[in-house]
Amino acid sequence: MNNQIIVGVTTAVGFGVLSWMAYTLIEVDKRTEVMSVTVSKNHEMLKPLWEDFIRRSAKNGNGEIANGKASFEIWE
Repeated sequence: MNNQIIVGVTTAVGFGVLSWMAYTLIEVDKRTEVMSVTVSKNHEMLKPLWEDFIRRSAKNGNGEIANGKASFEIWE
């Protein structure tokens, strides 16, 4: 009788732990998918802005960044 109770309780606890693990993994997968979609949307939004910034900042088309004149000069 005692062995049957122990086996029953152990089985119930084991089933509960496995159910909790499966539920947790499903929730993490859902959150990961939502985050992935959000990051993709941000990338699609920022990519044209970044490309435009690089295009406007380029000098001579060779990829050098055109820096403006410094607000101070060094005296020798």
